[in-house]
Formats: sequence, structure tokens, C-alpha cells
Amino acid sequence: MKNSLSKSVAWYGLGNLFIRSASFILLPIYSNLISTSEFGNYALLMSVYAIVSVLYQFGMHGSLNKFYIEERTEKKKKIIFSTLLNAIFLIGIIVTLMLCFAAKEISLLIFATADFSSLLILVFITLFIETVCFYILLLLKTKELSKQAVKYSAVGAVLNVFFNILFVFVYRLSVAGIILSQLISSSVLLLIMLKVIRTDYTLRIDIEFLLRLLRFSYPIMFAGFLSAAVDVADRFILNYYLGTSEVGIYSLSYRIAMVMNVFVISFRTAWNPYSLNLFYSKDYESSYGSTITRLVAVSCFILLVLSLFSGYLFDITLFGNSLFNPIYKSGIVILPLVIIGYIFSGISSFYSVYPFISNKSYHFLISDLIAFLSNILINIIFIPKFGIIGAAFATATGFLSGAAYLFFISRDEIKVDYQTKDLSIIIISALMFLFIGLNLKNFFVDVVVILSYLLTMHFFVRIKVIKIFRLSA
Repeated sequence: MKNSLSKSVAWYGLGNLFIRSASFILLPIYSNLISTSEFGNYALLMSVYAIVSVLYQFGMHGSLNKFYIEERTEKKKKIIFSTLLNAIFLIGIIVTLMLCFAAKEISLLIFATADFSSLLILVFITLFIETVCFYILLLLKTKELSKQAVKYSAVGAVLNVFFNILFVFVYRLSVAGIILSQLISSSVLLLIMLKVIRTDYTLRIDIEFLLRLLRFSYPIMFAGFLSAAVDVADRFILNYYLGTSEVGIYSLSYRIAMVMNVFVISFRTAWNPYSLNLFYSKDYESSYGSTITRLVAVSCFILLVLSLFSGYLFDITLFGNSLFNPIYKSGIVILPLVIIGYIFSGISSFYSVYPFISNKSYHFLISDLIAFLSNILINIIFIPKFGIIGAAFATATGFLSGAAYLFFISRDEIKVDYQTKDLSIIIISALMFLFIGLNLKNFFVDVVVILSYLLTMHFFVRIKVIKIFRLSA
């Protein structure tokens, strides 16, 4: 059990790293071929994507994790998955039709023009296909078949890069090319993955189970809306106060910070089934304690690397051309704050055990409501005064407040043997090294800072450098 979490996180980490690396390859193309204003429009489209995707998923991802793991017979597991997938398919058709009819009005609301209605329709169709793919992949993850899940995800990433190069770089279709690439790559991936569900799927909906599923899922769905809003509300508020060009600059740097989210997603994907299985074994306290220590240690390492080295990407030239267009460089000031926000998102995932095991999924809704309200309030106050830095601060604060709520409602119900001394050393040393690196702004100093952090982990926290990405003792 202890090694399974590390192996799963490692596989999901490698897979997500590959996927994000594939996406990262596209950033130089985007920055050099797409203007800041156009990229701002794309960021707003993807913000709509993030919010609407919650409606497509309908909060049922948490239900699959819970009910599929708790069920012991393969026959009933098959009914659970089939009921869920068939319900998602029907919901997806209805939602897609409704949104496509409303595309013009949505375009007018967000962009003050109907010109983006066609792109929005492509986004909605893409979301429908990607949601079906998502639940097939989620079945593999719930069954802890991490290698297979990573394999199919990697195929989708390669297809997406190929079509982006074709449509954005070769045919210069700009934002439309990015969205077409998502649509075609997800469609091909779905066709490839259909064989995965041959033994796990039947054309059946169990009404009694569906009602249980919906009762558990709807608070997660509403929580998902709030969580997505925390992640993307700043784009809309930035657009209102500062325009699409600032949204574009902010969003490109936000994509660099998403490398941190790769680790958070990998951890969350592995942690959900692992933590539930471990909890039901009644021997979990020390493993939970070592996991949170290593979670914070790895997160702080990523914080240091991204915050200190990302700026150098804009100074690299190839054949006389900038790797990243320097016009976007002003956005890197947001990186530390956004990454810290994602660290708190990872901590929220760690404390998600109690709502699952207690059947009180409404705690996710409350957590995300707190995060949403604090995020919106700070965005409105800080963006007019501090611009994109204010937006990044709001992101960090929002994720912090959501994590704090889950911690407080879990602390008496889920026992964790915290390694308090180690956690203190990790956090204090990381913040100290970050302060030094950001103020001295020297490549060799930054290298020394990273090495110093790793040595601190090795000698004072007893986490060997070569095993820093292991999350269980």
C-alpha cells in the first residue's frame, strides 16, 4: 500500500509531465504567432470551457471513486460504471444542444460581440467528447491501472501537439486552430479508448443507483462550479478592468505555473483511491503524516524551480528568434503567488478524505464557496490597484481559504501523525531560499538556492534527494 501511492503518483506525474511538456512545447508557438490580445480572447474561451466542463461532468467523478471502490462484486461494479457513463452521455447531449443554441448570447455577454459564437460551439462539442474520454480514463484510475491511464493520456497529448503544429503553425489559424486541435485529438482518442470498456460496460441504467449517484454528486457539481470560478474568475475581472491584452500576458504565465498543477493533479488522482483504501484498513495515521510532509516538500521544490528559472525562458534565442516572445515576460511576476495557490489546492486534496468517507460531500461545496467568495472579493479590490499581481494574490488566497476549511472540519475525524518539525523546516527553508533567489536574480545564485534546498531536505528532513518525489515513507 505504501509503495502503491508513490508508484501511482510517479506514473501520473510522468504522464501529466509529458502531457504538460507537450503543451509547453506549444507556448513558444503561441507567444510568437498569437498576439497578447488574441491570447486573451483564447484565455476567456478556456475560462468558459473550465466552468461549463463542470456541468458536463456533473460531479460524478467523486461518485465513481467512492461507490466503485466500496462495491466488492464485479457485476455490481459494471452496473455502477455503466449507469454513470450512460447518464453522463445523455446529460452531455442535452447540455451541448442547449449551449449551442445559446452560443450567440454567451458570446455577446463575454466578448460584447457575436463573432465568437462559432468558436464557442466548437468548444461545447469538444467538451462533450472530452467528458466521455475523461470517465473512461477515470475508470482506469479508479481501478489503479495507472500505466494504462497514462498511456492513453499521452496519446491524446501527442495528437493535440501534432494538430496544433498543423493548424496554428502551418495554416496560421490562430485561436481557431487551437480549438480545432482539441476537438480532433479528443475524437481520435475516444475511438482508440472504446476498447477499454468492453468488459466494464453495458447499455443499462440502474435507476435506484442513479438516484444515489445524483444525491452524492450534486454538491460536488456545485462545488466544482465554484472551484472552476476560483481558477478563472480573475480572467473576466482582468478583462473588465484592463482588457484582453493583460488577460493574455497573465494567462501565458499562468500556463507556466500550471506545471505545479501537474503534480497536484497527479497527487489527487492517486490519493483519492489510495487514501480511501488505506483509511478502511484502519492503519493509516503514520502514512497520512508522511504523505503530507512529502507533499509539501515536493511542492516547495517545484515552487522554487519555477519561480526562479522561468524568467530565463524569455532570454533564450534560437536562430535569431526569441524562444518566448519577450512581450509576455512582464507576466512572470505572478508565478510565486499562483504556484502557492496550487500548493494549497494540493493540500485541499489531501484533506478530501473526510467528506468522502462520511458521505458528506456538501463539505466540498462549502469549501469551494468560501474560496470563491474570498477570491472574487480580493480580485475586485486588488486588480484595479495592483493589476495581474492582485489577481495572482486572489488566486492564492482563495485556494488557502478552501484548504483551511477542509482542514478544520477533518482535524477531529481523520487522525494524522504530523511530522511537525520536518514540516516547519521545509516551509521556512523554502520561503527563505525563495526570498533570496527573487531578490538577487542571478542564474548561478538560483542554482545554489535549489541545491541548498535539496541538501536541507537530505540532512535535516531525512528525505533523500533521489527519493524526494516519493510520497509515502
